[in-house]
Amino acid sequence: MAWAKNSNTRHVPHAVQRACFDRDEHRCRRCGYEGAGRGDLHADHAVPQHRGGTHHLDNLVTLCVPCHKLKTEAEQAASVKQRAARRRLPPTPHPGLKPPGE
Repeated sequence: MAWAKNSNTRHVPHAVQRACFDRDEHRCRRCGYEGAGRGDLHADHAVPQHRGGTHHLDNLVTLCVPCHKLKTEAEQAASVKQRAARRRLPPTPHPGLKPPGE
């Protein structure tokens, strides 16, 4: 997850985030981009928190900003698709609704 520099919403402790970057040698695990400055790498949850993922180092990966954005967009699209698949429509129309043309 990305955070603004002055954000109060940081959930992953800074020390764990730094340990993630050190473990991954300050390189994006997807494309291999080597971090050049502050804010160009993110510590991302491999298993999202809403699916039971934790802030432990084992569940974090280093991603560059573009790769993190693509991963997040893909996860959001998958969630929308899953919610649509779970949506259940009634088998018959509501009795108060008239069919078109009547």
